[in-house]
Amino acid sequence: MTFQRKTRVVDGAELVWFEAGSGSPVVSLHPAAGLQIRAVAISLAQQFRVLLPIVPGYEATPFAENVNTIPQVAHLFAELIRLECAQTPDVVGHSMGARLAAWMTVLHPEAARRLVLMAPSGFRPLDAPPLSFEPETFLKQLYAHPERRPAETRSPEELEANRRAFRHYGVGSPRDEALNTRIHEIDCPTLLVGGFKDVRVPRESIDYLHTKIRGSQAVSIDDAAHAIEVDQPEATVDRVLSFLRVA
Repeated sequence: MTFQRKTRVVDGAELVWFEAGSGSPVVSLHPAAGLQIRAVAISLAQQFRVLLPIVPGYEATPFAENVNTIPQVAHLFAELIRLECAQTPDVVGHSMGARLAAWMTVLHPEAARRLVLMAPSGFRPLDAPPLSFEPETFLKQLYAHPERRPAETRSPEELEANRRAFRHYGVGSPRDEALNTRIHEIDCPTLLVGGFKDVRVPRESIDYLHTKIRGSQAVSIDDAAHAIEVDQPEATVDRVLSFLRVA
């Protein structure tokens, strides 16, 4: 399955996304590490039209003028959906991408038919230990099986662009207080997916969201840390596809 690079100017910003497949649309939003096309997107593209937008500034794409926060990116992506999707898409997000997906659904309920939030950042319990970004600790917390981590194919310039974008949007904060106060506004069918060994987005975060989002479903993937679909690709794909196959 080949994903094609596409661009479009939206509200004066040049947005870049990758697309594959056909059928009803699914928009998948990448984590803070940037866009890497992995098991979930590849499997979804066998059955759906999949769009993978890049947050402006990531993967050496241009920043958008006056777009400095995740809610502002959410507005841009909602407009991209309006322009590119004849049907309301399902929206999938991982980590930062799940935070972005949640913001977009709060601000633009019409932009998401169903929602999948995988290891969603921004909901860390108040009494949880501080997050560590020390490289060795960070790597251990990302993967239960670091040996399954794919080889890095991006250039040093792309990786530096991602670090710069991460700082630009301020997504290192473990708790998005503004989003926490509005998360109960999500009213579409929602699947919450957590890794059983994830200490960055612990089970308490998933349980909290389960109580706040009406009618949501919550599942844990065994033997997976924060990088759920790297640690357990088959189980993750099965959970997501089972949810999205429901009419």
